[in-house]
Order: sequence, then C-alpha cells, then structure tokens
Amino acid sequence: MYSTINHNKYINLIFYISIFLVTQITGLLLSIIICFIFQDFIWGFIRAALINSFILGISLVVNCYLSQKLIDSMKFVYIFIVSSSIVFGTGIVSFLLLLFFEPTLFIYYYSGVISFLLINLLFILALHIISSGLMMYREIMAQKEIAIEKEKNLKNQMEMKLLSSKTNPHFLFNSLNMIITLLKKPHKAETAILDLSDLLRHNLENSEKTKISIEEELDSVRKYLSIQKLRFGDKLQYDIINNEKFDIPPLIIQPLVENSIKYNLAKETSLTITICILKNIHSITIQIIDSAKRITPSMLNRGTGLTITKKRIENFGGTFLILKGGIEISFKI
Repeated sequence: MYSTINHNKYINLIFYISIFLVTQITGLLLSIIICFIFQDFIWGFIRAALINSFILGISLVVNCYLSQKLIDSMKFVYIFIVSSSIVFGTGIVSFLLLLFFEPTLFIYYYSGVISFLLINLLFILALHIISSGLMMYREIMAQKEIAIEKEKNLKNQMEMKLLSSKTNPHFLFNSLNMIITLLKKPHKAETAILDLSDLLRHNLENSEKTKISIEEELDSVRKYLSIQKLRFGDKLQYDIINNEKFDIPPLIIQPLVENSIKYNLAKETSLTITICILKNIHSITIQIIDSAKRITPSMLNRGTGLTITKKRIENFGGTFLILKGGIEISFKI
C-alpha cells in the first residue's frame, strides 16, 4: 500500500513537471514564430512571452493539483467549469500585469503581443482540457478497479461462507451416525456428545468469520479425532505437531481428516494420521498425511469434501496439493 502511494506521487510529479515544461517550450517557440512572421525580433517581447507562459504554466499545474484533490468531493463537470474559469482568469490577470509593466510593447508591438497572448491562452486552455480529461479518465478507471476488487473480495467471502455451510452438515451427519454406534456404551457416548457439542459451538461461533487461528482449528480437529477414537479405539492413532501462530479459513483441516478416515479405516487394520505445520521463509505449510496414503488427485472429482476444501483454500489465497498420498496446504507469509 505504501509503495503504491509513493508510485502515484511519483507519477503525479512527472505529470506536473511535463505540463509546466510544455507550456514554457511552447511559449518560447510561439514568441519566436510571431517575431519571424512580423519580421521584428524584440527581446522585450520574448521576455514578456516567457513571463506570460510562466504564469499560465504555474496556474495550470496548480489547477491540475486542485482538480485531483476535488475529484472525490465534486462532480467532474463542476470541477471542469471551475478549473477552466481559473485558467481563463489567470490569462486575463497575466495580460493586465504585462500591460502595467510593459506598456511600450503594447504601443510599438501591439499586433505581436495580442496575437501571442490570444494564441498562448487558447493553447493553455486546450492543454487544460486534455490534462483534465486524462485525470478524469484515470480517476474513472481507478474507481472501476476499486469497485471490481471490492466485488471480487465480496464474491470470495460469500463463496467461502457457502462452501463452509456445505461442509458443516456433512460433518454433523457423519458424527451423529458415529454416536449412534456408541449408544451401547453410555460413557463413551456421553463423552462423544460433549465433544460434538463443543465442535458445534465452535462452528457456530466461527461461521461468520473468514479466518481463525491455527490453534482454534487444531483444537477442533483434536475433538473430532477424539470422537472418532472412541469409536475405533486403538485402530485409529493421530499426532498433531505445531509450534506456529497464523490464521487460516475455519474448518479446512477437519474435513480432510474426516476424508482420510472415511476412505481408509475400513480397509486398514490400523490408521495413523499425522498433521504437521512447517514454516519457511516465504510460506506456512500444513501437511495432512495418513499411513494408508491412498489419496489421489482423481478423488477431487468424486465427492464434495476435498473439492470444497480445495476451493476454500484457493479463495483464501493458498495452494492445495495432493502429494504422495497426502495433502499439503500452503499459505504465503
């Protein structure tokens, strides 16, 4: 953001300097051309022409600066009328100043002076119209870019909420089915229900958030795995390794763990799930690996769990990869 502001200031400075130099060069060339046409080269006229161009050039630069400041608070048409009036008024003031300080020029070189002042003023007005048009066009395009960016961010936020809302019922359905299988063991069922209620409260509290801390997410995953371990016992083992602090979208690790249990535990005598968070210079990586290592890229098209989670991670600006039967999620830092 800071570099963008400095870049815009640099562009504006070049713009102002360019406008001023154009007015000075044009004034000098115009005065020389008029001297050539009237076949009478007068240094006093050249000096007066440069003074007139200097005053109008400063007026045009100040006018452009004020116009940029007023763009957000006034309509373009009002800014154009006011700024044009200022330029035209400065031209009249410049004429009166030259008439007061260089009266002899108007006596002995009347045609040349009047011709220069009129043509130079018309040129400055034309340059003012062009520069104002460029500023207004630039402002319109900048506003469109801001509007597009806001719309894109809003769309991503809405999409993430919709995708998250699809994930929560899926998890709830599977968890309730699992608790039904524990009804013959009241103590385990009670523990599972308490853990599930904590999970539901966690999901409810974070449903309106676009990001939560990794600690909160992993705490939710631990409760989920605790529920599943009540069902499968020693057949399911897990290990969670994390020493980092950062934010992620809510409920992205849990569906991946759920997917691993769903597709692998029925086919394995035992399953170990490892969640490891690694940090390097440019990114944070979350690895979700199970001992079966059966996850393949083709699974993205079979169900909603992997596909929805991948989409949510990408909306958050991360990357989702399936590598060697495991999942690797990365976020830039």
